[in-house]
Amino acid sequence: MIEWFIDSHAHASPLGLGYDEVVRRFKLGGGRFIVLVQLTPGGYGFENDLEGVVKSLEAHVALCDKVKREHGGVLCFGGLHPAVADRLARSTRCVDSVYSEIERGYMKKLENLISEGLLDGLGEFGRPHYPSPPESWAINELLLVRSLETARDLDVPVHIHSENAGLITLRSLKLFVDKVGISREKILVHHVPPSQTSIYTREGFYVSIVGKFEVVKTIGSECLNVVIESDYLDDPRRPGAVAYPWDLKHEVLRAVDEGFITEECGEKILMLNPTAFYRVPG
Repeated sequence: MIEWFIDSHAHASPLGLGYDEVVRRFKLGGGRFIVLVQLTPGGYGFENDLEGVVKSLEAHVALCDKVKREHGGVLCFGGLHPAVADRLARSTRCVDSVYSEIERGYMKKLENLISEGLLDGLGEFGRPHYPSPPESWAINELLLVRSLETARDLDVPVHIHSENAGLITLRSLKLFVDKVGISREKILVHHVPPSQTSIYTREGFYVSIVGKFEVVKTIGSECLNVVIESDYLDDPRRPGAVAYPWDLKHEVLRAVDEGFITEECGEKILMLNPTAFYRVPG
């Protein structure tokens, strides 16, 4: 029976409803744990430069820690979205110096926050899902490897944001993960099209799909290592994008009630699978 649920990937912004209101509504809707992932600097009102990146991390950690202590049932993830690294790479003539500063400063800051218990995982890291310069891809892949090394050493999960190129994306991700030596069970490939879920899950990875009826109804019996996310942006310019965290249970139950997925599958994707992945109380 689906009594509660976990939102495996969501955002909150001080420019939108805000962290407190997002978590409050999530809990009122029956949610047990929500994973709040750091937004790009613009989501906090900062410029997309290195200073803005650091400020956005600091803002996210402070706000996330506050709602975690006040409401419980919150996990905080921090990282460097591939689109942010892409914009940083495009904005300078010296890409080497940008990468060096991120690698030596920002990534070390993430490590310290995990060690201090202020971050529960890393994300998003990966590659842009749109055309970008080769130096942008190089920076993002180097940062992805660094994030995997950190996750391995500090025993935390990672959310991967990347292009959805099917087997090509899978094979490149396997190469990075296996070379680093981190368990695939610690990797969540975020915002995966339902048609590609089994490509990853059969290789031991976890995947998240958007918790909308139109998406959930298409997964059929492919429930192994699949979790549900809202990917809520908390952007007042795009209300409801991508989905509301407090609607996830309703959307999955509709797919169950209309016979598209079994109740057992619904329990797995909303409750059992994310409980295992995040190692939280069931």
